[in-house]
Amino acid sequence: MVYRREIDGLRAAAVMPVILFHAGISLFAGGFIGVDVFFVISGFLITSIILEEMCDGTFSLAAFYERRARRILPALFLVILCCLPFAWLWIMPQEFRAFSDSLIATSLSGANFLFWFNSGYFAPEAGEVPLLHIWSLAVEEQYYMFFPLLVIFMWKRKRSWLFAVLVAIAFASLAYSEWASRVFPSANFYFLPSRAWEFLAGSICSFIQLKGQQRGSDPLSLLGFSMIAFSVFYFDETSSIPSTLALVPVVGTMLVLLFAQQGTMVAALLSTRAFIMIGKISYSAYLWHQPLFAFARIRSIDPPPITEMGVLACFSLVLGYLSWRFVEQPFRRVRHRLLPSRRGLALSASVILAALCAFGFYGHDTRGIPWRLPEPIKDFIADSEWSKTCLIESGSGWNAMPIKNCIFNSSHAQTYAILGDSLASALTPALARRLDGIDVGLEQITHSFCAPVADVSMVPLQARECGAFNAAAIDYLVKSKVKTVFLAASWQVFFGQSRYVFKDEEVATSDVRQRLRDAFDKTVSDLTSVGIRVVIVYPHPRGDTEIAAKVAKLMHKGMPAPTITIAQDEFLQQSSSSYAYLDEPKDRHVLRVDPAKIFCGIEMGRCDLAREGKAFIFDKVHFTPAGAEAVADEILVTLRRDDKVAENGVAVLSSSHF
Repeated sequence: MVYRREIDGLRAAAVMPVILFHAGISLFAGGFIGVDVFFVISGFLITSIILEEMCDGTFSLAAFYERRARRILPALFLVILCCLPFAWLWIMPQEFRAFSDSLIATSLSGANFLFWFNSGYFAPEAGEVPLLHIWSLAVEEQYYMFFPLLVIFMWKRKRSWLFAVLVAIAFASLAYSEWASRVFPSANFYFLPSRAWEFLAGSICSFIQLKGQQRGSDPLSLLGFSMIAFSVFYFDETSSIPSTLALVPVVGTMLVLLFAQQGTMVAALLSTRAFIMIGKISYSAYLWHQPLFAFARIRSIDPPPITEMGVLACFSLVLGYLSWRFVEQPFRRVRHRLLPSRRGLALSASVILAALCAFGFYGHDTRGIPWRLPEPIKDFIADSEWSKTCLIESGSGWNAMPIKNCIFNSSHAQTYAILGDSLASALTPALARRLDGIDVGLEQITHSFCAPVADVSMVPLQARECGAFNAAAIDYLVKSKVKTVFLAASWQVFFGQSRYVFKDEEVATSDVRQRLRDAFDKTVSDLTSVGIRVVIVYPHPRGDTEIAAKVAKLMHKGMPAPTITIAQDEFLQQSSSSYAYLDEPKDRHVLRVDPAKIFCGIEMGRCDLAREGKAFIFDKVHFTPAGAEAVADEILVTLRRDDKVAENGVAVLSSSHF
C-alpha cells in the first residue's frame, strides 16, 4: 500500500481532541468523536491492505494477525505494566478490584463489555479509571477477528458481491445504532454492532480508491475536515453517538480520505511535520493519556487544575514518542526486529496475557488486595463495611417466615421487626443492639431491591420477586405477635423509578404515581389496622461517589480526618418525591424517623456523609456501622417519646422532619 502522509496527519487530528477531551478542557466537548475518526481510518487501511494482498494472492490470515499483534500488543503491555505499581500504591480496594477486572477484560479483548456493565463513559467517576479508553481497542480487535474472515469467505464464493455485502452490513449497522441510541444508549456506545458501520465506511473508501474513482478536491476535502472540526467543538456528552448524528464526523473523514490528495490545502496541512509526527505516535499517545489523567485525579485531593492536565497531555505525547520509538518500531520493522519468529511472538504474548489474567483474577478474588494498604486505611475500610447478614438475594429462597436465624435477642418477651431492602439490612445490627438494651428482640425481614411496598416491585431482574416477598412478609406480620415494624429502604431509588410492576403488570403510565401512593398507603394500613405500630425511616443524604472509599482516599493522600458533604438543598431535591409518599399515611400509629436531623444542620446548608474521618455512608446508599448507630439512636429517641406519650394517655403524634 502506498504511504499517504496526510493519513498520519488525520490520525493526529483524531487523537488530539480525544486527549484534550479527557483532560477536561471544555472547548473540546466533542473530542471523543476522535475515536469514530480512528475507526474509519482503521477500516480504510485494513481493507486496503487485505484487498491488495488478495489481488496479489499473498494474503495470509496468520500474517495478518501477526501484524496486528505487533502493532497493538507491545505498547499496550508496556502501558499496563507501568500502571500496575501506581495502582498498587494509590487505588482503594474497590477500585483496585475494578482495575483487576479491566486487566482480565483487556487480555481477553472484552474491555468494552466490562465498562458497559460497570460504568458509563461519561460518568463522573470515569475520569479515575486508568484503562477506560481500552474499550475502543477492544472494539477494534473484535472487528479484526471477524472482518478478514468475511472478506475471505466472499472472495472465494462471490467476489463480485463483496462490496455490496459490506455496504448492506454498514447500512444495517447504522440503522441499528440509530435505534439502539434511543433504547440502549450505553450498550450502543460500547459495542461492535453499533460501530461496525464506521469501520465499513473506511472499507467503502478503500474500494473506491482501489477502483481509481477518486481525485483531489479542495472543496470536498475542506468540507470533510470542517465536518470533523464541527463535531469536535459542537458535540458533547449528550450527543447520541453513534447514531445517524455520527454521520457528520464519519462522512467528514471519508471525504478527507478520498479527496485530501497531495496538492490540496487539507493534505498540505495534514502533511506538516507536527501533524505527521503526532500521527505516527498517535496509538502510543492514546494509550498513555488516560492512565496519566486517571492517576493524577486519583492522587489529587481536589480536581487537578487545567494547567496540570495540559502538562500531562503534553507528557502523554512525550511518552507516546518514546514508546513508539523504542517499543513499537523495534517490534514492527522488517529487519532486525524483536521476536522475529511468529511462534516466539505468539508464545511471549500468551505468557504475558496469562500473567495479566492471573493477576486480575487474584485482585478480583481478594476484593482488591486490601492488605497492600497502610494499616489505618485497611482498618477504616473494614470497619466501614455495611451488614449483609440475613439479606435475601433474588432467587435465594424465603419460603417460610419467620426467616431462620434472623431473629436477634430472641430471649426477650417482646420482639419488633424491620422490613425493607439492603439499606434496612445495613441498619439492623445497630438497631438490634439498641433494642437489646431495652429488652426487645428484632426480627429482620430484608430482601435486596425490595422496598417494603406490597405487590409492587421495580423493573430490574433482581427485583422480580419483591411484590410477592413483601406481600408474604406483611401477611406474616399481621398474624404474628410483632407490635412494632420498622420500614426502611433506599426510598429515593425506589420512588425515583419510571416503571414498576404491580402484581405482574408492568406499568409506565401517567397514573403510576397514584397507584404507587395507594400501594404504600395500603401496606401501612394493613399493618396498623391490626394494632401494629409502624415506624417509617425516612431518606438520608446520599452521595454520587463511594463515600467510605473517598474518605479512605483522602486519608491515604494525607488528610487525617476528612469531611464529605453535600448541599442541603441538593438533598432536599433528591428526596422531595420520597417525602411526598412517606408523608401520606395519616394513621396515628405511624411514627417517622428522619435521618436528616442527624446528618444535616451541623453547619448551615450542608449535610454530612462523613464527618471528621467518620463515614456515615459506605458506598452511595448503605449505612456504615457508625451511620447505622446514629440512626438507631434517633429511632430509640422516637420510640421512647412515643411510649411516654402513650403512657400519659395523649394521642400519639408523628415526628416531623426538618
